[in-house]
Amino acid sequence: MGSSIVVQLARKYGAVIFFPTVAVGSIYADWSHTREWKRQQQQLKLSAHLKEQS
Repeated sequence: MGSSIVVQLARKYGAVIFFPTVAVGSIYADWSHTREWKRQQQQLKLSAHLKEQS
């Protein structure tokens, strides 16, 4: 009995839960990747600057 209610709710509200979850997950993944990329670019810039000083 209880599992049939869960299945009914999942069918009824699946899109309401699924799409925002995927959207937030995609935004977080992009933000995280961009943050790491910027950190790497900053390290490369610092490394190049230190090589010029040597």
